[in-house]
Amino acid sequence: MLIQSIVPPFLLALSLSTTLLAQDSELPLGLNLPTADHLHGWQPAIRFTHRFAEPARGNSKDFYGLDGGNFAGLGFDLGIAAIPGLNAQVYRTSDGKTVILALQERLLDRPHLRMAVRGERFDETIQRATYAFGTVGITGATLQLPTEFLAGPVTFSLVPTWLSRTTTQDRALFTAGAGIRWRIVEGQSILAEYYPRPARLDSATFEQGFAFGYRFQTKGHRFTLLATNVQGTTAHQVLGGDYAGGPRPPSRWALGFNLVRIF
Repeated sequence: MLIQSIVPPFLLALSLSTTLLAQDSELPLGLNLPTADHLHGWQPAIRFTHRFAEPARGNSKDFYGLDGGNFAGLGFDLGIAAIPGLNAQVYRTSDGKTVILALQERLLDRPHLRMAVRGERFDETIQRATYAFGTVGITGATLQLPTEFLAGPVTFSLVPTWLSRTTTQDRALFTAGAGIRWRIVEGQSILAEYYPRPARLDSATFEQGFAFGYRFQTKGHRFTLLATNVQGTTAHQVLGGDYAGGPRPPSRWALGFNLVRIF
């Protein structure tokens, strides 16, 4: 009788705590930029990214770029319970056969201000070679400080970034991406991100980058459909400004999507 009286309340408490954990946990990913979110405890998550290589055109003959090639990426994220706010990530994208190993730690989590620090190593595992648009097969490091300002349903973000090198620059540079996320209704959001052309790039021909997206989320899934003129998903590809010849002109944007599963 004692066991019967204890077990139901225990199971209810466990269920409620699990639900709250799932609601509070979030993968630190916007469209391409990292966010100040984090996974709790030892919670795992899988991310799948997909970018169509062919720009969308003003007619449906090529199904708005979907008939062309694509670059897919698969990643695994894990909360580290031993250090509150710490997340680890391994990510691999077919674009440059790039492997990312990253750690992100929460620095500040207040009602209207959140901040994290993220460090990663990137390795393009293809053979090193130099072409007219730059060098491929490079290795480097990235340090970022995702900072978010919350105002009701709207979140403004700024991501100061240090890159140890880029496709055309064998030296470090500083830049910063910016974003906005607007929760229009529960479980649905509109997102936008901006990637400025780094001032240190030698050529003035490189474009500025952008991305616009719509996110639909359930308890465990987040699906984001996006349009962007950048041709990558990693920090050095998106914020370096010179990857694959740099972002396309604004009129030559392409479609893509992110799919996240939080367990």
